[in-house]
Amino acid sequence: MIRLLSLNLQHGAPGAGAEGTPLASADITDPVTAREVLEALAEQIREVGPDVITLQEVDLGQRRSGRLDQAAELARLLGWNEHRFAATYAGSVTGLRRRPLRSRLTAPADDVLGPVRALLGQPPAGFGNALLTRLPVTAWRVQRLGRGPALVTRRGENAWDPRSYRVATSTMRNLISAEVMVPGDPTVSAGRHAAGPAVTPIDGFTVAATHLATRVDTAGEQLAAAWCALASLPGPHVLAGDLNLRTHQVAALGVAREVGTGDTYPARKPDHRIDHVLTDPWPVDADGRPLAEADAAASPRWAGEGRPLLRAVDSGTRTLVVSDHAGTWVDLDAVV
Repeated sequence: MIRLLSLNLQHGAPGAGAEGTPLASADITDPVTAREVLEALAEQIREVGPDVITLQEVDLGQRRSGRLDQAAELARLLGWNEHRFAATYAGSVTGLRRRPLRSRLTAPADDVLGPVRALLGQPPAGFGNALLTRLPVTAWRVQRLGRGPALVTRRGENAWDPRSYRVATSTMRNLISAEVMVPGDPTVSAGRHAAGPAVTPIDGFTVAATHLATRVDTAGEQLAAAWCALASLPGPHVLAGDLNLRTHQVAALGVAREVGTGDTYPARKPDHRIDHVLTDPWPVDADGRPLAEADAAASPRWAGEGRPLLRAVDSGTRTLVVSDHAGTWVDLDAVV
């Protein structure tokens, strides 16, 4: 069994979960304070006990978040070796930026102002998604999902005056995936599921993180592209992240099967779910009816390919010290 946690990090900004604590007014432009906030988040993550974490809205080298490498810093605090950041754009969130040449942003040339930052002793800056795990990773991949159309809005009275219009370009989106091995005991996080249901070992799976556009039509197209890219990799498959789609909108697309429940937005009083965990579609019979669990496990579509189906054994949400989203977690095991 594996436990996955997905969270829109919102660049580590203190959120509803920090209310009533000194961190509520923390100035995370200060590196020391920014680390203190991430330390508090890491402690809460340990309480949740995930084996894999998918993060969205992650900063790298940004002034607003203490110029930290947030993915690497959080992995260090958790004591995890496997982590990867994938930039959707390179550059400052408030200045000149571009599509990254390489999503990891490890060299100054990967950032449009990287050489200047290097002269100032600063790292490359970027913004994107990240994936962290305590389990061994055999391969990492990043897939671009495009940005969608620009949005033109009229804000002036004179239709012939160009200043009466505002053009908002969409943010580039991507998918970061990892092929993960699950060695040893099926209860991967030791002791966590001692009183839970019987579980089945998962030898390995491919997990991916993404953050989709705010426009429903664009998000739907990006989700289809993301699942197509993920499904070409070794299975079973798990896709998690802020999809900017509600549960019924995800279901209507029919590209994958949702596992896990709970409202995630807004963090203070969540009343709907836009952060989702998806896995492979459930096999159906000739009449399109979902197969029973035993029949699904024996379905030639899966058994012949060595790709077990995954099921949710438990799930939930939790408002954490950062973000305007609640985190969503799910326990997954194989169907036999």
